[in-house]
Amino acid sequence: MALSQSNIQRIVAFIRKITKAPSAETVISETSQVLKQLTKIDHLRVVYSPAPGRWTEWKSAPGRFAVNTRDDWPAPEKNAATAFFDPQNKRSGFISINAKGEGVRSALQLVAPDVWSALLLRSAADRVQKEAVSEAEFARATFRARDEERRHIARELHDDLGQSLASLKLELKWAEDHIRENQPDGVIDGLSKAREDVGVMLDKIRDLSHTLYPRILDTLGFVPALKELAHQAARFSQISVDCDMMGKPRSLGTETEIALYRCCQETINNAIRHSEASKLIVSICYTRTEVRVTVEDDGKGFNPRALYDSNSRMMSSGFWTIRQRMADIGAAFRVSTGEGQGTVVEMIVPYSSREAHDTRKNKGTHRG
Repeated sequence: MALSQSNIQRIVAFIRKITKAPSAETVISETSQVLKQLTKIDHLRVVYSPAPGRWTEWKSAPGRFAVNTRDDWPAPEKNAATAFFDPQNKRSGFISINAKGEGVRSALQLVAPDVWSALLLRSAADRVQKEAVSEAEFARATFRARDEERRHIARELHDDLGQSLASLKLELKWAEDHIRENQPDGVIDGLSKAREDVGVMLDKIRDLSHTLYPRILDTLGFVPALKELAHQAARFSQISVDCDMMGKPRSLGTETEIALYRCCQETINNAIRHSEASKLIVSICYTRTEVRVTVEDDGKGFNPRALYDSNSRMMSSGFWTIRQRMADIGAAFRVSTGEGQGTVVEMIVPYSSREAHDTRKNKGTHRG
């Protein structure tokens, strides 16, 4: 079929469109339009195999396309002009139209390879997207389960074992005071030592409970919890840790605050273990549109390329966890570093993203 200049331009524009098509339906719609321009058809049928043993069939109908998914082979109609995507494997799919003639067949053979390529590309993109969504959903579920388990263990430590030790400490004090009247020094000294040991155990359990889940996050909010985290980091390490805040604090929602807290906790722990820093600054900035949390150290830094493997996958489990948590709440995460230049970790939560996240969560919670 000899093509006019206008038809050549139509086909070039058609190929560009279907290459960037957002869905298979868009590919089929564009195919129908270009074939109508080339052959004046009014009926189109496309059969495509997205996976072995499965076929998707599009049939043109007034004002739309009817789409069916089939497990049996939908053979082409005998009276239709048909172009198979792969002549060596007819069950790969085909395009057929209700017209005949050499010009019609040539038009079909001309567009069929590009249609098949676009459908294959779209299927591959959909698979990658589904795999990415599945990975993100798995990570999200893992984080939530971990946080809930930590909350449960912290509550048990504080409310059950902690209270029992506190009661034991009081009973030991009572026994010590009662026996002191008869002044058996050895018994008094033993009871006093036992009471001190219980006090040390109680302090350790309180610290562990706070590490697992900071109750201050529920009672006083995110900013006091983060300041307490910075205070504890300075207390148990050789690093000077400062925490400052700018702007007017606002509630971010429980899940968002837990995610931000855990990310800050991970970042601070990374700095203490690996940075060889002398100073750490934690900044919280509330603006009109977002909250920005920055953790900056003056340590040795590192080559940022070391975070990724040859396939651009993040290898650092700590930073991978932070990135996944931030993605879960619709937030941004950025690491700025260099060898000998310290490290800056930024976490940015737009208020709109946080509200959208809460909305999605509520919809999922009340789904019937």
